[in-house]
Amino acid sequence: MTEDLTKKIVVWAAEIADHAAQLPSRQARDAYLAERRAELVGGAMAEGATESDAAILADACVNAARAIMIELLAHRAGVPKGRA
Repeated sequence: MTEDLTKKIVVWAAEIADHAAQLPSRQARDAYLAERRAELVGGAMAEGATESDAAILADACVNAARAIMIELLAHRAGVPKGRA
């Protein structure tokens, strides 16, 4: 993975996590993350990635977003950093 692509994943993950953390329920957050994953797969394939590579990229982004989201939710709930 190139450095540029890694940076894009981090930015996307942070944006996705911030929005997901504002949703009212776990089900809504999970649905939002699934929608973004599908969108990322489609976008990567449109840019020429194979389906397998697109899925790997989307999973990396959504997994990072989920980890960031968990920390954001924990922080809002008053849980010490890294303890979510």
